[in-house]
Amino acid sequence: MLRIAKAFSEGGRKIGNEKGATLIEIVILLLILAISVIPLSRLVMKNLNSGGRFSTMSRAILHAEESMERIIADYAANTAGMGYDWVISNWAGQSTPNPPAGLTGNVTISAEDTLKGVPYVVVKTTVRGTDIPDVILATWLIDIN
Repeated sequence: MLRIAKAFSEGGRKIGNEKGATLIEIVILLLILAISVIPLSRLVMKNLNSGGRFSTMSRAILHAEESMERIIADYAANTAGMGYDWVISNWAGQSTPNPPAGLTGNVTISAEDTLKGVPYVVVKTTVRGTDIPDVILATWLIDIN
């Protein structure tokens, strides 16, 4: 755009004869770069700060899944007297075992209810951290005995 205006002011000199960039073009380029660097640097800082949260959230999810798998394994076990009644009496109100650093977890079990004559409970595993939302996994266990 500047080259066209310059060509008209110099009496129709061909644009192809010019060599290099003018000082005004360089200043405009530097201004555009300076304006775009500020938002990009803010975006980079935000991503760096949120990266730790996503790592913590992933650890919380994995811990909640591991705890729920232990509960389901105890429910499904046919040996050593484990099963539905054992899970209800031993897991209710317990902390989840071995939470990662910075996380806490607990297990809640609802009061027993029946659906079409089959007793069941709802088991929830909750894992908390300081900078993440609560991770809650829930499942229903039924008394098949």
